[in-house]
Amino acid sequence: MEYLHIEHGGRTIRGVLHLPEGAEAAPAVALCHGFGGNRAEFGYSFVRLAERLAANGTAAYRFDFAGCGDSDGDFADLTVSDQVAQTVAVLDGLAAHEAIDADRLSLMGMSLGGLTAQLAAAQRPVRALALWAPAAGAVAMSEEGAKRRADAIAERGYDDFGGLPVHQRFVDDAKGIDPFADAAAYTGPVLLAVGTEDFVLQGDLLERYQDLYGDRLDLDVFDKVGHGFETVPARERLVDITAAFLTGNA
Repeated sequence: MEYLHIEHGGRTIRGVLHLPEGAEAAPAVALCHGFGGNRAEFGYSFVRLAERLAANGTAAYRFDFAGCGDSDGDFADLTVSDQVAQTVAVLDGLAAHEAIDADRLSLMGMSLGGLTAQLAAAQRPVRALALWAPAAGAVAMSEEGAKRRADAIAERGYDDFGGLPVHQRFVDDAKGIDPFADAAAYTGPVLLAVGTEDFVLQGDLLERYQDLYGDRLDLDVFDKVGHGFETVPARERLVDITAAFLTGNA
């Protein structure tokens, strides 16, 4: 395990690279955390996944988005487009690493990190894409949700989302993003894991993912858990299936 820092937009993106023992040119996966999270993710799931991948011969890079964790930047500046650009820079940084096979890179992401990963996968050659409860709804809100957010921002300058602020710049950026059309250029295999009680993948969003990825999609539904896969068995299974998918398609 080694620290790997990547420069982007005048900021340092800080992360940790888990490398397989003895590998000279290993495949690699970049792990994109969720909104307001960090490179460990819930229940240290990214740590466990990265360790599993490295044990199976695939490198894993856990990094903090700008304004999160140890990386430079202000959380108030967070937008989806900026996170996508950071992820593309991460892929380029991994491709330049002497221990990584530049032709065998993959992406995975949780929630807003999942949306970020699916958009970034359309901008660079990616072998596989794993999504945990991707937050397409963050940029494809219902009229009711968009109005509630607009009213909150008008009242106090931000929308309070689980104790973290969503600012107008995030909303303005989201208007220019189609989470499905903008992801369509990616043509590889996809794993999508979601809980039946997930409040993020509501309405027709799951069907739109199925339409987008078609028979390339491996959909894994977790019964009786929500957005954070909040049981020990669910999280163990999540790491198991994701490691197997990414290793199998590396």
